[in-house]
Amino acid sequence: MKILKADDYQTWFIEENNFSILVDPWLDRKLNPNSSIFLQREREDSSCLTDEDVKNVDAVIITAPFIDHLHFPSLNKLNKDIQIITTKRAKKNLNKRGFLNVTTCINNHPIEIGPFLLSPYPAGFPYTWSSFCFFLENKDKKILYHESHISNFSVLRKINKKCDVALITIDPVKFIGLLTLSMGLKKALKVAKILGAKKIMATGTSPQKLKGLINKVLLIKENRINELKEGDTQIYYKEGDEVIL
Repeated sequence: MKILKADDYQTWFIEENNFSILVDPWLDRKLNPNSSIFLQREREDSSCLTDEDVKNVDAVIITAPFIDHLHFPSLNKLNKDIQIITTKRAKKNLNKRGFLNVTTCINNHPIEIGPFLLSPYPAGFPYTWSSFCFFLENKDKKILYHESHISNFSVLRKINKKCDVALITIDPVKFIGLLTLSMGLKKALKVAKILGAKKIMATGTSPQKLKGLINKVLLIKENRINELKEGDTQIYYKEGDEVIL
């Protein structure tokens, strides 16, 4: 299983035996296709994926119904009959846009995606009812865990499932300094310990690059990766970072 951090934010490319999956794809230079004073993020390069990579994608996982997960300018680069696994709310929007093969994931109900088995679970508060986390396992029992915002610690302890690598947030973000929207490094390391993961691939990276009025209500702190000691969990943070399981 190849896991590639496909951009500088939260797009993931997962491949096994020539079957590839995109997770929360943002494949453009501009996040908000419309001019927006509320939310925008721009970059010089759309992603590190080639046109051929995108053309050959077999399935998509969309973990939340928000614009930085459910990004239609990116999805419109794909075939309308591509397999999409997502939330109930996102499915309605996808169906309206003409996507024909959309499945709503149900907590703790595994779904086969090519050579993988996806097991979805509730995300942590405040995303419990709008988003989901998941484990993705190949036939060799190699497992990744993905959570795009905040892990649900009670769920993780209850299911007692282990993984080889955790795709989680490490850049702490709070709404008006009170409501946690993204985990910091301390909580991320706690998640990795619960899961037995020796590697963390950071998602939702560089949130300070978000522009617009949203910055007035977000408190973003440094991720403190430089404080990790030798022998600690290995962190992958940069676009293009890759792990092979």
